[in-house]
Amino acid sequence: MKLPAFNPSLPPALVRLAAEAERRWNRLAPREQRLLLAAGLVAGIALVFLLFVEPAWTRYSRLERQLPLLRTQAARVDALTAEARSLQRVRSGKMTVEETRRTLAESLERAGIVAEVTSAPPPEGQTSEAIQVSFDEVQASNLMQWLASVPGQTRLQLAEAELERPADENGRLLTGKASGVLIFVPADAGQGR
Repeated sequence: MKLPAFNPSLPPALVRLAAEAERRWNRLAPREQRLLLAAGLVAGIALVFLLFVEPAWTRYSRLERQLPLLRTQAARVDALTAEARSLQRVRSGKMTVEETRRTLAESLERAGIVAEVTSAPPPEGQTSEAIQVSFDEVQASNLMQWLASVPGQTRLQLAEAELERPADENGRLLTGKASGVLIFVPADAGQGR
């Protein structure tokens, strides 16, 4: 097997190197030539892998690891955006009763509290519509933290609260849990009494 002939327009030093390489190649046994071709093929494949495949593979793996984090951050940004819009509507006083109920339900969900948010008849001495929050066996600490954030998020104030410690199937009171019903009214309605 002969190497391809080189273009004579190459610089003389390269022509001499090519001629020397061709002489050495021709002196090799056919088995050695096959081994050198196989080694060259393996080196070429390794070079292609290292230059083109491996960097893309590494970048893909890194992006695959970062994707859940980016999705979590995007969800947080969406939640904060929704909360900011809600707070803006609250501050401007443009929230409807349905928007207020939805905002209350979303804030309960963010706090990890499973509860039912419904309309309720106004408490005695009130004329505006009330919102009732019913829950069973929720973490009392989460409930108190959430309760402290309600006025700032919804312009509601607590009008009535019926809380109790739930009991397990043996009748023992559960520690750190609460069940009950909370009634909220618009904050400006409570000030006008």
